[in-house]
Amino acid sequence: MNYPVVQVKTHDNIWLSGLFLGAENSKIVFLHTHGTASNFYEEYFVEVLAKKLTRDGVSILSANNRGAGAYDPWQKIGASVELFEDCLIDIDAWIEFVLEKGYEKIILSGHSLGTEKVVYYMHSGKYKDKISSVVLLAPASSPGSESELIGEDRLRLQIEESKKLVEAGNGDTFLPRKAYGNIMPKSAESFLNFTSSDSVISKVLPFHIGRLEMYGKVNVPILAVIGDQEEYTVIPIKEALDLMVGENPKTEAHQMVNCDHDFVDKEEELSEIILNFVKK
Repeated sequence: MNYPVVQVKTHDNIWLSGLFLGAENSKIVFLHTHGTASNFYEEYFVEVLAKKLTRDGVSILSANNRGAGAYDPWQKIGASVELFEDCLIDIDAWIEFVLEKGYEKIILSGHSLGTEKVVYYMHSGKYKDKISSVVLLAPASSPGSESELIGEDRLRLQIEESKKLVEAGNGDTFLPRKAYGNIMPKSAESFLNFTSSDSVISKVLPFHIGRLEMYGKVNVPILAVIGDQEEYTVIPIKEALDLMVGENPKTEAHQMVNCDHDFVDKEEELSEIILNFVKK
């Protein structure tokens, strides 16, 4: 049996798992990275998409990064403690995995926070020149969304508290359970890394400032797909899509109707949009 769950070890000795489904005689692979605290198998659209892609001769690798789940005490990783910039190391490991298998065309995809990781990789990644196209599913601005979700006053207080903890050498101390987006705790160091105005992630997809410099420099075809509900663009969704198209003419943008952040009940439609883009 060809066991589809695979593992890689990153250059800083972190073990990551993924789901690899290889299409017969395929030289094209769709490499997907999940969003905040998710994992390689959680979103149902991955299953639907995998069936369509492999049927059409495209392999798929749905891959964990060190932000999978809230916290893994064994490796001391997870969304509660991750540092955004480390996504480069994780994506490096998975690209090396598919290159070793002989794939010649890599489509790099991300969902939610994964879209920010993909755009950042296309700016600073070791193998960015190996990527032939990019797929961004539910593109998001994590720092802007955090401010919107918890309020500017509370955000400012938590940043101040986090700075004090880091300066005292206690950056691994967890903030309250609902510290980040009201969904999970965050270590002080990770919270600062994701919310400070001078953080790397704040420069990736800052829709609210009206400029997407990093995104504008992506030099391969881009597919951006987003719903019309529960999105994390800070500004109106249509304005965010228009900004993406305006900032990078390589963008093909789609907004799906009656569709939430995870494309629930819209998996077939989403997969068709992606498949049509891949075929081009």
